[in-house]
Amino acid sequence: MVLEIDSSQWLSKIVNNNSELAEIVKQADSICRYCESISPMICIERCDVWKVKNEFLEMNKMLCRRDHIHDLLNAIKNDRRQKVVEALSERPRSINGLQGYLKSRGYCHSQRTIASEYVGPLVKASLVKRDGDKYRLTLYGQKFLNILNRFNVKNPLPPHSRCYEEILLKKLKDESKSYADLVESVNQKSLSRSLRRLTEGGLVTKSKTPNYVFYFRTKKVAKKALSPTEKKVYESILEGGISARELSKKVGINLRRTYKYLRKLRKSRLVFNRKRPRTYELTPSGMELADFLEETANLVLDASKASAFLLEDSKRTGESPLLPELSPRPLRQSTL
Repeated sequence: MVLEIDSSQWLSKIVNNNSELAEIVKQADSICRYCESISPMICIERCDVWKVKNEFLEMNKMLCRRDHIHDLLNAIKNDRRQKVVEALSERPRSINGLQGYLKSRGYCHSQRTIASEYVGPLVKASLVKRDGDKYRLTLYGQKFLNILNRFNVKNPLPPHSRCYEEILLKKLKDESKSYADLVESVNQKSLSRSLRRLTEGGLVTKSKTPNYVFYFRTKKVAKKALSPTEKKVYESILEGGISARELSKKVGINLRRTYKYLRKLRKSRLVFNRKRPRTYELTPSGMELADFLEETANLVLDASKASAFLLEDSKRTGESPLLPELSPRPLRQSTL
């Protein structure tokens, strides 16, 4: 006797109890192994659990590509595509249904344009999948939408890009960096343009001090007593360095006298100087976008683990990775 199971309910239960895709897929695979089906076609046509497993198996090659995350970000950097994702999060829709949804939001496009320009890139990024004449959001797409909603990021970055701006945001997330530091991540030809876009978009700000000479204290101990002003100048030098102009204001003497005392301190080897280049750092908006990018990268990694698990499991068991099991064991209600 075949045990009837509401696969949609089981899938919802698994997804609600687990935040990581890899764990969701492992539990889904466990359910499949203990499920008895009349025929493979029932799994293909009716089982949501099997559909999710199949989605991740089909995604394996795509997730292994180094440029997948760029395709993913470029696919979503478009207001209309975001509206398509929102529409499909409610329920599966046909192109005609999506056209009506977009029109109600003020976007008027032909069905051909919607299919090729807005739905197509989402399908390519595996956020959306076609089922018959309708499109639905994949589990991967649902997880990505959750990230979008949680950060509520209004992305000012250019579409159809090489994602140099995203690379720079990730690089600047932990600490400010100079132009020379950033050249290591993005080629010099594109770096200036990308930094300008980020600055104009309010995501990155330049340090207020350009290429100034900064003064630092050495670890050397003074051999003779310092004059009161010399001592005040010396003690006012910050651990992270300070420019002569800032030091002048802090001590309360003019810039010419400040240089005079700095020369004396340098001669006594109590102070040294070096150039500090202009640096770039994230604004609060830039930090929020950088956090979103980090969450997205973690999602891609999680999806890769889920896909790799299913692929390795299919190789180990000798089963076809895109077909349901033909000799499953019966499911016992007590185990679920």
